[in-house]
Amino acid sequence: MRWLGPVLGVIAGLVVAAPLQIFAQGTGAGVMTVDEVVARALADNPDLRAVRAEVDAAGGRLRQAGLRPNPMLELGGQKAISPDSNLSIGVTLPLDLNGRVDGRVGVAQRELEMKRAQVAERERRLAADTRLKAGELLAARRNVEVTDELLRINREGLRLVGDRVREGAAPPLEENLLLVEVNRLDASRQMLESRVTVMTLQLKALAGMEPDAPLTLRGELAGASPVATRAEAVAQALAGRPDLEVARADAAMTRAKIRKEEAEGRWDASVSVGYQRQDFGFSGLRGVASNGSLQQIQDVFHYFGAGVSITLPVRNRNQGNVAAAVAETRAADRRQEFMVLVIRQEVEAAFTQLEAARRALALYERGVRDVAQRNLEVVRRTWELGRGTLLDVITEQRRLIEIENGFTDALKQVFDATVEIDRAVGLTTTAPRG
Repeated sequence: MRWLGPVLGVIAGLVVAAPLQIFAQGTGAGVMTVDEVVARALADNPDLRAVRAEVDAAGGRLRQAGLRPNPMLELGGQKAISPDSNLSIGVTLPLDLNGRVDGRVGVAQRELEMKRAQVAERERRLAADTRLKAGELLAARRNVEVTDELLRINREGLRLVGDRVREGAAPPLEENLLLVEVNRLDASRQMLESRVTVMTLQLKALAGMEPDAPLTLRGELAGASPVATRAEAVAQALAGRPDLEVARADAAMTRAKIRKEEAEGRWDASVSVGYQRQDFGFSGLRGVASNGSLQQIQDVFHYFGAGVSITLPVRNRNQGNVAAAVAETRAADRRQEFMVLVIRQEVEAAFTQLEAARRALALYERGVRDVAQRNLEVVRRTWELGRGTLLDVITEQRRLIEIENGFTDALKQVFDATVEIDRAVGLTTTAPRG
């Protein structure tokens, strides 16, 4: 039975020495790094493209807000049973006075700024979501790799134990124990492989890729160091994080609404000009014409006129809408203050998460994985000396697998914490890191 010792030693060595490198580096169709997938998502994600279209819509409303009201053409006519008739033509031009145009333009301009900030905010969230999903995929693939290697070695061990059992050099129980372990690892691998497939499909959706499009993610599940200290990160986030810019633009838009509603409550005027043609006479009455003949009294009269219509804000000065806009401004200011608190909390929480994840990772690297390796070696040697059972070795191997899965989780926690810092600061692309 001593032949099984080297096999288990190889198992321990392969598992504990598993590197941070997740998948073989390769090139080809569909092979992308995490940053390349993020760039693809920022370019092709359908939801993000829809948000960008809203910016174009806001630009159209800004253009419309600067246009003056159209003049109104009025045509009218009357025809009596008698030869009399009346034709009138008039043009009325609203003047749009007292800052009405500036009010509309101001609101539309602030709306456009808010839409642009919303696009940047959606990009910030999408970049972080894509990186987090990529981290899940890398972690799942690392677990598949560890399970694959263990499954391969245990299958080889099962084949050798089977040969020994048939030769009568080992009891059938040991073959059965290894068979159960092989089947358990195979089932675990199937579940892990399905998780990799699901994670890949979800990552494709974020990147705006079709489900059948090729995608192989390459990279490492090792989070880089943050680009700034806590204080620097807070300052950078408060200076230009997109969601804070959205809150600021919203507050600015509500103030612009106050000016617009106040302008709508002031007096306004319209000027009008008109022409009237009147064909009028007295039926049955005749008069002497210039040539001395008698003819019916009938003539055409032409009238030109102009006027001004003034809206007098006596009873309705738009007080209700002004009060509503003032209340909206107070609400927007409170939301902006709350956003500042949220940003500070998110930055602090992200750095706290990173520090805790790094401590856990250090324990795995220096105080867990190496101890588990030594434990497996001790149990293996005890079994070789006939003082233990193969079941003890299998149990210790399973414990080592659990530790490797925990190590993968610790790696992912560091990766996720780094992504969360980028999200809290407001980064959408990976910045150069020291």
